[in-house]
Amino acid sequence: MDRRQYIRTALGATAGTVALAGCLGGDGTGSSDEYPNTKLSKQEMEFDPEDVRFPAWGQRIPSATLPDALGGGETSTRGFDKPLALTFIFSNCMTACPLLTQALVSAQGKALQEGWGDAVEFAEITFDPVRDTPERLRTYAEERNVALDAGNWTFLRPETEARAKAVVQEQFGVYFEKTDPDSSGTDAGTAATESGTTSPVPSTATPTETGTRTGTPAADGDGYMFTHRSLILLVNGEGYVERFWNGDEATSTAAAELPDAMNRLRKA
Repeated sequence: MDRRQYIRTALGATAGTVALAGCLGGDGTGSSDEYPNTKLSKQEMEFDPEDVRFPAWGQRIPSATLPDALGGGETSTRGFDKPLALTFIFSNCMTACPLLTQALVSAQGKALQEGWGDAVEFAEITFDPVRDTPERLRTYAEERNVALDAGNWTFLRPETEARAKAVVQEQFGVYFEKTDPDSSGTDAGTAATESGTTSPVPSTATPTETGTRTGTPAADGDGYMFTHRSLILLVNGEGYVERFWNGDEATSTAAAELPDAMNRLRKA
């Protein structure tokens, strides 16, 4: 796969390293000789990026061409030639997804306020194309204070549920599963995420992926919701991951760390 193209010596996890998914480290810039595909310093991780399904530090994101829900036409996930903040959502989510969007909105707000909004991009890929129509995504953007008129925000909407599964889960490694809520309003067969717990992980998951999936109820009461991974990627103009926030970090620390990381990347 394309996202596995990287220099192994640049990605080997150091024994005993503490996972700080949003940590910039040092002055935030890296050596172009040692890590030719990245511009920021190496992200501290407690695992080798090769051992997880999603594109982690130093790996190139998958190439997928998807419809631009609001702008028309199609856009490739590698078609952004500026620093890109990318996440995966469904608009009826009431728990994790608004926090993922808020992290991107925080970075967009800083960029616009400080005058570098034209130097960065933001994108969200929906994995619920049936309900996430262009009209619904526009409403979601208004609800979440996305500055659509800034011209640097894109909603990518797979044509079908099967295409969403192929791109979001199979290519990007962002697990999601549609489920029917039980009588208590929680995801049947999983723990209640309103209390902060997470759903069970299939036996095929690696240890570093355990505890990163959350079930979120649909707001419109139409009978289904999703269990899904929370993930935010900060990608450089060549499509390589400079920073990632996975699981709880994506819904907690990313909002504070992403704006500064994005600013450093666009200046690197």
